[in-house]
Amino acid sequence: MSVAVIVALTLCSRANAQILERTTFGIQAGLTSSSASLKDLSTESVSKYHVGGFLQIPLAGGFSFQPGLLYQVKGASMDSFSDHSLESSFESLETEVGYLEVPLQIQWGPDLIAFRPYVFAEPFLGYAIAVKSEGQAKLSISSSNKSLKDSGLSRLEYGLGLGGGIELWRLQLSAKYFWNMGSLYSESQTAADATKGVTEAVKAAFKDKKSFNGIMFTLGFKF
Repeated sequence: MSVAVIVALTLCSRANAQILERTTFGIQAGLTSSSASLKDLSTESVSKYHVGGFLQIPLAGGFSFQPGLLYQVKGASMDSFSDHSLESSFESLETEVGYLEVPLQIQWGPDLIAFRPYVFAEPFLGYAIAVKSEGQAKLSISSSNKSLKDSGLSRLEYGLGLGGGIELWRLQLSAKYFWNMGSLYSESQTAADATKGVTEAVKAAFKDKKSFNGIMFTLGFKF
């Protein structure tokens, strides 16, 4: 029995050592194009960016696990906004939120020696650390807010991304569509909690609506 245990432990340690040897660290950056679907409001996507690092851990059967850490900026641009319940009526509004995100990507793809195509699913969790909202009123008076405390934002976000990519040498190029599952604002907070003007208008626009969805294009480099 003791011999069998020793053999099993030896095999496990060798397998773990091989996985560690093949684990790579990388950096990544790219474009984030996001928007929000709001009722009775014309919206446009906002092109921002993301940057961070990742680990790629090989698994059996063509699978690999790629956790990462990103700084991700998402947002939405809103046109022709008008609500008589608000003190201000805006011709346009734009808001963007910076998140510190942890994506947990599960990849599958065959190693074709020269390159490796793959598909992936990626649940993610994020925490808002920056916000900027700007609006242009009908009287040509601009308004802005950069305070997370006054914004009434729900700090936590979570969602899922689905996509595909290709690895060539040390380069990794991927594209994915992501869905934010939570609401941008906390259900327990009302518009009165936020500052007046552009912050209140943005919050009213997102009331009972989901957060940002969009597309990400990412270029990574593995060391």
